[in-house]
Amino acid sequence: MRHSLHFTAMLIVAALIAGAFWAARTTAQSATPPNGADGAKAEMLTLVERNDHTTDVDVGDSGPSAGDVRVWGPNPLYDETNSDDTGATTQGSCVALDASFSCVLVETIVFSDGSTLQFQGVELGGATPSVRTIVGGSGAYLGATGIAEVAPTDDFSLWTRTIEIIRS
Repeated sequence: MRHSLHFTAMLIVAALIAGAFWAARTTAQSATPPNGADGAKAEMLTLVERNDHTTDVDVGDSGPSAGDVRVWGPNPLYDETNSDDTGATTQGSCVALDASFSCVLVETIVFSDGSTLQFQGVELGGATPSVRTIVGGSGAYLGATGIAEVAPTDDFSLWTRTIEIIRS
C-alpha cells in the first residue's frame, strides 16, 4: 500500500511538471502572432547573396561527412533583381548532419545602418530550398520574428532569401 501511494504521488508530480512545460511551450508559440493578428505587421524583403566567400572545414572522415563545417561571408547582398548592392552582408556557419551537407546553421545579416537579423535552421543538402527562423535582431529589426525561405542556384553561386519579418 505504501509503495502504491508513493507511485501515485510521483505520477501526480510528473503530470504537474509536464503540464507546466506544455503551458510554457504553448505560450512561446503564441508569442509570435501570425501576419495581421494582434496588430502584427509583416514586411517582405528579398535579398540575393553573391556567394563570394565560402570555406569548408573537413573534420573527421575525408570528404563531406557529418561534423564538417561550412563558413561563409561576409558575402554581399543585392536587391531582388540582383543588380543593386544593398550594402548588407551575410555571414554564418553550418555544421553538416550528413554527407549531402544538410546542416544546422546560424546566420547573421548585417545591414548598412548596423542593424542585424539573426537566423537559425536546417539547410537541406544540394540545391534544395530551405526555411530558416528569425531568432532575433537589432537596430531597425529589434524584436523581429519571422522566417526566411532560402533558395540556392544549382551552382551555389547565388542564394535568394525571401524574408518575412513580423513586428508587433
